[in-house]
Amino acid sequence: MLCRLVENVLAFLLLIGPLIFFHELGHLIAAKLVDVKAVRFSIGFGPALISKRIGETEYCLAPIPLGGYVQLLGQHPSDEGGPDAERSLQNRPLWAKYFVYFAGPAANLILPLVVYFFYFVINITMVTPPIVGTVLPGTAASEAGLQQGDRIVAIDERDVRSWSEMANRVAKAPEQELQVQIERDGKRLDRVITPKKVVRRNALKVAEARGRLGVISLFYAPEIGVLDPQSPAYLEGLRTGDVITSLNGEPVRTIEELERMLAVTGDAVVRLTYLRAQGHPGPGGTYLWYESHHAQLLPRKGGGESPTGILPARTFIRTVDPGSPADEAGMKAGDRILSVGGQKLEQWVQIDDIFSTRRDEAVAFEVQSPGGDPRMLELKLGTRTWTDIYEYEHESPWLGANQFGKSAQAPPEPLRGRFTYAMSAAVDETVQVTSAIWSGLVRMLTFEMGVDQLSSVVGMYAVAGRAYEQGPGQFLFLIAMVSINLFIINLLPIPILDGGHILFFTIEAVRRRPLSQRAREIASAGGLVFILLLLLVATRNDILRYIL
Repeated sequence: MLCRLVENVLAFLLLIGPLIFFHELGHLIAAKLVDVKAVRFSIGFGPALISKRIGETEYCLAPIPLGGYVQLLGQHPSDEGGPDAERSLQNRPLWAKYFVYFAGPAANLILPLVVYFFYFVINITMVTPPIVGTVLPGTAASEAGLQQGDRIVAIDERDVRSWSEMANRVAKAPEQELQVQIERDGKRLDRVITPKKVVRRNALKVAEARGRLGVISLFYAPEIGVLDPQSPAYLEGLRTGDVITSLNGEPVRTIEELERMLAVTGDAVVRLTYLRAQGHPGPGGTYLWYESHHAQLLPRKGGGESPTGILPARTFIRTVDPGSPADEAGMKAGDRILSVGGQKLEQWVQIDDIFSTRRDEAVAFEVQSPGGDPRMLELKLGTRTWTDIYEYEHESPWLGANQFGKSAQAPPEPLRGRFTYAMSAAVDETVQVTSAIWSGLVRMLTFEMGVDQLSSVVGMYAVAGRAYEQGPGQFLFLIAMVSINLFIINLLPIPILDGGHILFFTIEAVRRRPLSQRAREIASAGGLVFILLLLLVATRNDILRYIL
């Protein structure tokens, strides 16, 4: 217990120490660059435990590690400055005052860039290559003629080194023309593709417009569904979930290959080899053993959609969660979903697309059970609540019907240009986190979201310990996230924060005379009360979350 307490305290100090240091260092460096005298640089509050004067500045370490400060000459209008009055902050031009106060929050934005950069440099050595596994029908990629196995090598003449890099660039360009270069069978081909706009909700439930190419990195196995009990496939013993490994002696690797091969067989006999999973109980759970089988099918004339009775398993339901919306609507394991919202279902991802725009509406599903007739169901997505390692509750949409979908990605490849990749990834990650935090703050200020997500020092202590337990990567990501929070919060135009000082200087520039000491005191007192109220709410949240 004592060891755990010491670890948590150490983790807390390792979390807030760098944040305070870099924030105050930003102010200090900016002050020295514009020749404002820095009287004291303190990490922590209270009487100094350790202090050393270097030049004109006293550097201190104080016992209360909940903040820090840089004492500047002329920081308050009442400061006279004495013999160094010409180096007072009050005697500096407006841009210099802005620079000094903005430098602290700016340092909190630079820190995550550095943290993310070193994280990506050290940890990201292998990446998923930008090789197309599946092309979704009716999408920009399908219209541009992209095919399974194509490698996306460049977008707008910039090299693409990984699947995530490609996806990020496309996501930032909804309805914008992109010059996409692909590699197919050793040849380079150029395509002009305009990603379609889709709306997705982020972790804070804020709707965001994103570009969508219409490709998936997954190669789906040739897993089949069998719906008709009178079909050749069913009569020969094939069942939904079987995986075809060869057709007429030719190996089959993906479901798309299987569909193409079946389409050219005509009414000739089809010889198949397939695998079927058999469950065997063992220590620690049930193990799947795949047994190989053979079958010979004679396609039916006039067999409709599938003369052999073999259908892709991707639109079949593998399992249904008990008590889920799908279960309550009457869906069953083994059913095939024929259409959703009036659209024929060809890929399971279409369900997500439809619900992304009709999240709170009931959607019509046409489903069919093996040997049965199609039937119409209507259901609305539910939500599931889950708790992360920091005890924060999250909600995620819940259908409760799970597809068949054995799949694999292209093998990982060594990352080319690790340093430039890390720089780009660090900027992208910082921008995404900053945008998410800002969106959450705006929703809170406009009362679209409650204040239950606010956290205080109690919460920082708790999450620091839990992130420390998860390892260095998680801890570094926490430092980056909290630092970005401090960047945004400190720039809010609230007296006693850096943004409040910037507001005072702006008002004085407009009025062309300084605010009275009384006005500053009243504004600062109001800002302090506001901050204390937020801290009380945040502390209450943390007590309910981590203690009670």
